[in-house]
Amino acid sequence: MDTGWERWRTEFPSSIRVVHMNHAGIAPIPVRVARAVERFAGDALHLTAGLPEQWAERAEEVRTAFARLVNANADEIAFIQNTSAGLSLVAAGLDWQRGDNVVAVAEEYPSNVYPWFGLQRWGVQTRLLPRQDSRFGVDDLRAIVDGQTRLVSVSAVDWQTGFRADLAAIGEFCRRRDILFCVDAVQAVGALRVDVVATGVDCLATGGHKWLLAPEGCGALFVSRRVLDRIHPVLLGWKSVEHAEQYLPYHFELRRDAARLEPGSPPHLGIHAFGAAVDLLLEVGPDAIERRVLELTSRLAEGLRARGAIILSPWAEHERSGILTFRLGDARELQSAMTRAGIVTRRRLEGIRLAPHFYNNNSDIARVLEVVDEYRHAG
Repeated sequence: MDTGWERWRTEFPSSIRVVHMNHAGIAPIPVRVARAVERFAGDALHLTAGLPEQWAERAEEVRTAFARLVNANADEIAFIQNTSAGLSLVAAGLDWQRGDNVVAVAEEYPSNVYPWFGLQRWGVQTRLLPRQDSRFGVDDLRAIVDGQTRLVSVSAVDWQTGFRADLAAIGEFCRRRDILFCVDAVQAVGALRVDVVATGVDCLATGGHKWLLAPEGCGALFVSRRVLDRIHPVLLGWKSVEHAEQYLPYHFELRRDAARLEPGSPPHLGIHAFGAAVDLLLEVGPDAIERRVLELTSRLAEGLRARGAIILSPWAEHERSGILTFRLGDARELQSAMTRAGIVTRRRLEGIRLAPHFYNNNSDIARVLEVVDEYRHAG
């Protein structure tokens, strides 16, 4: 039932006209995020004394809020532009030796591959872990990791199938071998519970424009206290050091927290928007959101199977996520039909990828299935 969830739907006025099933791509922002942007712009328009200090205070509140969302400490969080930027900071900041290797995953989104490919100039090899039926796990890692493996990087949730990796098992595997464990969490944080402590993650990066419901341009990077000293800032500026407000004389003592990876003036507009989105997710509750998202994808899968669709997403309880990809007929024609009906989707794996969020409802699901019925009958 949708009872109790409809009040959150008012945060998304576009849902009156459009059925958003692409939160794995770019999500619509909530009303409170738009208002946060408007307030910031209004304040900046009439800049008064003390506002920059207030913005700095708000940035620290947002840092703390995001830390709560992933069960981290605020001093382990840095603001980043997007997932690619965060993973690149990790890749470029480590001391590599010729002959080292990194393990990533085959058919991964490029954001979690290209930063590692860029290490070729240092003589570092990137090994791509093959998938079995769209899945991978610790047993697969054992076959590809060796004594020269310095880092394993995976996506918490696959961008095409929605496969949910067993982060806790992979984290334990890496910890026993002193291998850094890095996670692209952009398809997980905001939709699913993410706990960096329970899963043993060393570094985690996410942009804000998908399940976190913020605009593009601001996200967060988690770097565990236990590995922070191993990742050197490759972008340096006045904010990189202790006592940053003391400009002269120069004092090159790097900050002792993850904010050392933020070299200069913060993107305060983006942080205000990002913070409003994170506050909403914390208000709704990560546990409740995960249950809701999985419930919605289950209803969609049930309806699609009844109409002859093939579910391409792994569907065991422990490997499901907010992404449901299915195949039925010609994906291009079906997506065109959905677009004409005001349903936002993406084509993946010669099928259709659906990605509902907590504010989607039974009417949205019924609309998707209605268009599928119309497509089938037209064919």
